Amino acid sequence: MLSHSIKEMIFYKVRYLLILFILFFIASLVFIINGLANGLSMDNASSIKKMNAESFFLDKDSENRIDRSKLTMGEISEDDFSANMQPLGISMTSMGIEKSDKDIEVTLMAINSASFLEPIAKEGKGLSNKKVNEVVLDDSLKQEGIKLGQKLRDEKSGVWLEVIGFTSNQTFSHTPVAFITFDTWKEINLEPFYSAIVVQNSSDSMEDISNKVNDGGWIEKEFVVKGIPGYEAEQNSLFMMLAFLIVIAVFVLGAFFYIMTIQKTNQFGILKAIGAKTAYLCKSTLLQVMILTMISLIAAVGFTWAIFLVLPEDIPFLFDPIQIAKFSGIIAIVSIFGSLLSTFNIIQADPIQAMGRVE
Repeated sequence: MLSHSIKEMIFYKVRYLLILFILFFIASLVFIINGLANGLSMDNASSIKKMNAESFFLDKDSENRIDRSKLTMGEISEDDFSANMQPLGISMTSMGIEKSDKDIEVTLMAINSASFLEPIAKEGKGLSNKKVNEVVLDDSLKQEGIKLGQKLRDEKSGVWLEVIGFTSNQTFSHTPVAFITFDTWKEINLEPFYSAIVVQNSSDSMEDISNKVNDGGWIEKEFVVKGIPGYEAEQNSLFMMLAFLIVIAVFVLGAFFYIMTIQKTNQFGILKAIGAKTAYLCKSTLLQVMILTMISLIAAVGFTWAIFLVLPEDIPFLFDPIQIAKFSGIIAIVSIFGSLLSTFNIIQADPIQAMGRVE
């Protein structure tokens, strides 16, 4: 069967190359859009996604938006916090760069140093609760010419912050994150507040916080991520495009194989006349589809990886092997499903009519 399928593909190579290219372009487009969706997702929410956290306690009026949540500091004492539970402050602001006319948009995140919320400093050093007016930045800000030891001025408060370190892949709502301690947070904000109380693992202390702060509730990280401005709209739009691409693939492939089998109706009839079974012919056609799909998917994965390597860093694109494997499986199933239409022509092929003996 395999030999027969391959020989036919070689004999009608132009037809099958055309199908191969269509499959390749559809798969490549699906993988690239998926990479952009993943990239935008991380660019919008990487700071929250990468937190080793399970649940967030937010203000009940925040509508699951952590940037709108404001919890009064006086209601919660420092003794309520532990290695498993930490406060978090979030505020979006504009900063001026020392000896430069540039302003940068950043998201300030106030944390306690050495807590599970603190990211690893890839360059320089991390925060210290004993020092104020220090900041650790996402390394994307290096493109703005910011270096270690340079100072940034918060436009709202006028407070100057010294850059002591850089971390990586820390963004919120498409802006780089600037990590500071709560002592610095209190200098910047006239009325300091907690945006959230973050718990690493579920514990009994969560109930203590709920009892102390009546106007709030615990929310899982998944819903906090979805509450980030623009996150769901971006993801829904891109995945709707992916869904339409896959539906289009079904119809395009189905139409191609249907037309091809119509053209080969007489050949199927003659093969039946010399003893070939309908099941054999159907399996041979499906095998051809599987071979074409496999080749096109491998080529599409390689092409997507090449795109990932050459894209500039300011374009959010993430090559996720798990997502690629998932969509490869979907495309393979869709290709086989689309080719099933052609089996009806194989079943209906009449040996007598093919041999020209119909009276």
